[in-house]
Amino acid sequence: MTGDGSEYKISDEDRRSVIGSQLTDELGIDAAQIEWRKEFTRFDGEDVRRLESMSELLDSIADDLVDDFYAEMQSHEETIEILNASSKRVEALKRTQAEYLRDLGRGEYGQDYFDRRAKIGKLHDMLDLGPEIYLGAYSIYYEGILEAVASEAKDRPALAGEPNETESTAPMETSASSSTGTSDVDATGADASGADTAPNSSAAATKARDEALLTASEAQAAVDEAVDEVVERTLSALKLINLDQQVVMDTYIHSYADIEAELERRERVSESVEASVSELRESADDVVERSNEVGQLADEQVESMSQVSGEISSLSATVEEIASNAEEVSSTSENARDIADNASDTAEDALEKMESLEEAASEVSEDVENLRERVEKIDEIVKVINTIADQTNLLAINASIEAATAGEAGDSFAVVADEVKALAEESQEEATNIEQMVEQIQRETESTVESMNRAGAETDDAVDLVEDAVEDLNRIETSVQEATTGIQEVADATDDQAASTEEVASMTDSSMGKAEEIAEASNEIAEANEYQAELAKEIESEVHELRDHDD
Repeated sequence: MTGDGSEYKISDEDRRSVIGSQLTDELGIDAAQIEWRKEFTRFDGEDVRRLESMSELLDSIADDLVDDFYAEMQSHEETIEILNASSKRVEALKRTQAEYLRDLGRGEYGQDYFDRRAKIGKLHDMLDLGPEIYLGAYSIYYEGILEAVASEAKDRPALAGEPNETESTAPMETSASSSTGTSDVDATGADASGADTAPNSSAAATKARDEALLTASEAQAAVDEAVDEVVERTLSALKLINLDQQVVMDTYIHSYADIEAELERRERVSESVEASVSELRESADDVVERSNEVGQLADEQVESMSQVSGEISSLSATVEEIASNAEEVSSTSENARDIADNASDTAEDALEKMESLEEAASEVSEDVENLRERVEKIDEIVKVINTIADQTNLLAINASIEAATAGEAGDSFAVVADEVKALAEESQEEATNIEQMVEQIQRETESTVESMNRAGAETDDAVDLVEDAVEDLNRIETSVQEATTGIQEVADATDDQAASTEEVASMTDSSMGKAEEIAEASNEIAEANEYQAELAKEIESEVHELRDHDD
């Protein structure tokens, strides 16, 4: 957990993921490397024996020494923050450290031992526990181990003031009478009784002096031996700890090498990203410009399509009006054809009547009257034909105008219109002729009424005229039939054109809708590209900041 308790730098899962054997493989610490390091550090079998002999000593001081270690660690803000960054609590850490101290005296310093040391080094590196803290904290272990070794040496009997065999007897012999404050031997070497004891006293004194010198020499030798043992045992512990620290420093250097490689990779990635972002920004600017151009063109297209749609709507209305007129003219032509048929039949009847004049002279007046009535009907027919011819001529003129407007597509339609116009003019001309003939028949009929005597001769002329009228009516009927067919074709073509115009109008409306969608999409693309360009600038700024931070 970090200082604010939000997360751990090392969790239990992280701790389990660190495999010591993998680390030593990566570091190249195999059996041969371990032996070389031991030889170079002068760590040999005697060191192993000494450390094994210190097993009980290390076990006895482990817990107290670890308490001192973590008391020191918890007295500094920097180290407290590091401890709080681990999910493993202090009590659990104490147990691990105590086990490490006991491990120093177990005598097993092979591959497994170095694997454990590598894992410890890696975990410390993950905690950002720098060498200054890791190595500095070892001074507590140095001090504790050295004091324990020295204390054990001081507590040995030879250095603790216990009397040996000589020291326990010689003083008693020389100071047997010391309680009286006098000596059994005087200055001359004679005893109090006056006996000659000088030779014996001299020998005893010499013996006591020699024994005292021997005791001092043995004590010095014991001190020297104890000092040597303290030095040797301490040095063995320091050699092993030095080997431990070598492995830990290897893990630190390995991590630093990884960090350096990562920084170099980041630098390369940053340069690559910066170049890509620069290209992206330029491309985004180009796309924005192009999108704006497309949007402008799309807006212009929408406006043009709107104008085209209006023109097509007007054209559609005009075509529909022409179709309606064509239908009306076609209907009138049908009526004219029917009238022409009737007129032809009537003329034939008149001819039959006139042929029978010679056989029924008595009925000539009635026949003449009938002829007058028929002529009047013919006059009406002629008027109808004139009307049809006028309308047909007007339709042909309109069709010619529309054909000219339609361009090449209206060429065939123009031909039909010209034919219709020609037929209309011809029909009108023929109608004029018929009208003139009818007037003449009327005059002749009136003349027949006035002079029946001239009936025979006039009847022949009338027969001829009626025959001509029948022929003219037949031609009119044929012309009207052709005009009707042409007008129907014009009507059909106009209907088709109206349908096509409506379809074009629908397609134009659809295209205009698509153009509006394109314009809207172009605006959205332009906005998105502008956002992308801004984002590219932000990414470029972040890359610069990252590079500056790495530097």
